[in-house]
Amino acid sequence: MKRYNCSVVVCARWEKPYILEWITYYKSIGYDHIYLYCNDDSPEELYREILPFIVGRDPFVTFIHFRVQGFQQQMYLHFLTNYHHETEWVSFFDVDEFLTIPAFRDVDDLVAHYPEADCILFYWIVFGHNGHETNPPGSVLENYRRRATGVNEYTKYICRTACLLDDRIFSPEGFGFWHNPASHAYGEIRVVDVLHRRDTSVNTLSAREMELVEHTASVHHYMIKSRDYLKHRIRRGTGGAFSGQVIWDETEQGRKDALEDSLRRFNAAENTSLCNYWHDMARSAGDITVPPMVAGRIISVNRPCEQSSTSAWSIGDDTRSDAGNAVNGVINGLAKFHTDIEENPWWQVDLGGLYRIEDILIYNIIAPPRQRCRNIRMEYSGDGKNFRFGFEKMDDCPVGNLATGPYHVRTSLTARFIRLTLIGRDFFHLDQVEIYGEPCGAA
Repeated sequence: MKRYNCSVVVCARWEKPYILEWITYYKSIGYDHIYLYCNDDSPEELYREILPFIVGRDPFVTFIHFRVQGFQQQMYLHFLTNYHHETEWVSFFDVDEFLTIPAFRDVDDLVAHYPEADCILFYWIVFGHNGHETNPPGSVLENYRRRATGVNEYTKYICRTACLLDDRIFSPEGFGFWHNPASHAYGEIRVVDVLHRRDTSVNTLSAREMELVEHTASVHHYMIKSRDYLKHRIRRGTGGAFSGQVIWDETEQGRKDALEDSLRRFNAAENTSLCNYWHDMARSAGDITVPPMVAGRIISVNRPCEQSSTSAWSIGDDTRSDAGNAVNGVINGLAKFHTDIEENPWWQVDLGGLYRIEDILIYNIIAPPRQRCRNIRMEYSGDGKNFRFGFEKMDDCPVGNLATGPYHVRTSLTARFIRLTLIGRDFFHLDQVEIYGEPCGAA
């Protein structure tokens, strides 16, 4: 049993601004581990950037500093020599490449759908600079939404690691095996594309099949981040496997014209799929929020209040000042008002005008007397004299609090006054009451 099922190997030079998003993305789609070959002159800056993924008993990233610039094949062979035994499947992606798998739950689900294959190829979809003159700050996935039409002939893959331990791959003839290993190996590697085709030439894809590829799995290649980034690619070095970067040099007019044509082609269409995916991930930020978020406008803070009585434990000197503490905006689990023991004690708030009320949050206290507040009734009124029934809670369970979550009532009513009554004979005390809504007549 291998330590990991699916892993990524990556070579990174001058990629600090983009590495955290890239690592997080591959973790989000189910890869178990990343082997990161830092090709910077000094590794410390990149290492510090990804410390959260390196520390701990089971780090997500294995960090290797490879000092010789541009020897991409040798970095990959170092992985195959030293770490092949740790992972069942492996992919070789660059920091500007994001595998998108819309047809699958995660990468484990993906490989399970190709039982006939040792290697599944992913076609490139090339993204352009989106008109950026300089690299914009922030997320790659959010900043780049323009791409070339169709799919590109270049491929990446996920492959059974054992199939790559081939003598030819370890020879000079193995150069480029990270795009498609079949033509670089002596042994047979059963390669299919994401449509289960053994003929993996992009030229044999119909228009319908190209569309199916995009809805199944592909690699979004954010190759050009800005015009200035082209110069950055030259500056970072053209040694070893980076020698191809000289094609972005604008010093010759012919190359400049070709570059302009490429930029037009690479920005021809829109694709927001990974941008939307990234936004959806960020929306989970509020899944656990204490106190819970309510979308509307709070209308109860510091409004005049009243209650049925006071007691020795009241904070205010009279019923109004004591009751008003329940809308002071401070939620801390402590009693803000405290009636005397009586039959059906009540508390109410005057919102100062008619409102369309949408949500009511009732916070009990945290301390053991919280069980006093179990069954409650809400009534509402437009004039403070004639009250109508709103709802009753009669489950005999304590009302929730800051620690357990407040009692949340979603409603649709029009009122100026809201009254809460504790059903039965007892003391009535709460931490806070929040009421959300909009003024009547508001657009």
